[in-house]
Amino acid sequence: MKEHLDVEMQKRKIRAIAVLGDTTLSDPNLTYVVGGNLARGGVYVKRMNEDPLLVTSNLDLSTARKWHRVKRIETYTEWGLEKLVKKYGHGKAFPHLLGTIFEKERVKGKVALFGRNDLAYGIRLANQLRRLGIEVVGEQSPTILETARETKNREEIQELRRVADTTSKVVESILKILRNMKRKRGHLQVAGKRATVGRIKALISSKLAAEGLVAPEGTIFATGPSSSEGHNMGVLSDEIKEGRLIVFDIFPQAETGYWSDITRSFVVGRADAKAKRLFETVYEAQTDSLDFLREGVTGEAAMARVCDIIERRGYRTVRDIYRGKAKTVNSGFNHSLGHGVGLTIGERPYLAFMRKDNLRSGQVVTVEPGVYLRKYGGVRIEDTVAITSKGVDNLVYLEKEFELT
Repeated sequence: MKEHLDVEMQKRKIRAIAVLGDTTLSDPNLTYVVGGNLARGGVYVKRMNEDPLLVTSNLDLSTARKWHRVKRIETYTEWGLEKLVKKYGHGKAFPHLLGTIFEKERVKGKVALFGRNDLAYGIRLANQLRRLGIEVVGEQSPTILETARETKNREEIQELRRVADTTSKVVESILKILRNMKRKRGHLQVAGKRATVGRIKALISSKLAAEGLVAPEGTIFATGPSSSEGHNMGVLSDEIKEGRLIVFDIFPQAETGYWSDITRSFVVGRADAKAKRLFETVYEAQTDSLDFLREGVTGEAAMARVCDIIERRGYRTVRDIYRGKAKTVNSGFNHSLGHGVGLTIGERPYLAFMRKDNLRSGQVVTVEPGVYLRKYGGVRIEDTVAITSKGVDNLVYLEKEFELT
């Protein structure tokens, strides 16, 4: 949580942090400290145990105030950026602006820089700041901001729940369409046309947009053999056919920068025995995991437990790799149990082998076991949950219906 910034700074002997970027787009650290999206980004400076300062564009001033994360908000113009550009040129003005901010804000000692900028630019900027006498330092992961972002406060969890609720609404609307498809000349129809993955994904995109969500990394809607590959986005020309497995993994982002991540697996119509067994295995594994997870449990322990269940059902798991029995696992459970969700779709903590840190209340993770059979199909069920001292708070209300009839 942002309340932990001072604690982490003191622990690491960092006197100040600066987060900067031309935009908050794809920059979770800047979005986090600002409190939301700023089209033209800004410069956030915080000294240890002091309130932060945000310097941003005149155009973004009202938006920055709307997010209520930072009280002191000023503009580049107020800090004399135009005068610095006139004096030093565009290439050197920004380091001098930062130097001016650091000097007037009495920033001394080690300063950690954050922001998703071009690597070459970042190196050049750090070198320029050092020449101005600023002690710029780097951090290894987990950084101060990664550690702070790892645990969510009440407002963040409320926002993640809101995004999950909205995402669930979109999923329900798609399932309703699939459930009510008509058959014509042996083919399922959507809006009078042959039902294909491409047509369904177009509907998903339009419904997300109508709810104020975007899908920057796409949406997985894979059917048949394509669903046996965990991150196969789906073949647009594939037809939706009765009894064929479908993996629908949707991970949209809201304007606030927060994401949701939900997966449901199902068939249209009736499933065969092989598909039912896959679903029953994954459903059992996920239900057990949801009951097991709580504060104090490690990601490794959760991963080992879910592998036990899936292996008892006769399927291979990724544990074979860690035991040295295989180099790859193509069929079975071949990925981790889950990952953190917040201002990115994959962040700390991770529910996986070699993750020995205890889970903490306020962390938000996915719980997504899956079993896949090559050339046949796969099943994955995923919810996004908040960790508590007594268990998990499931942020997803969506039912886990397997046969859409």
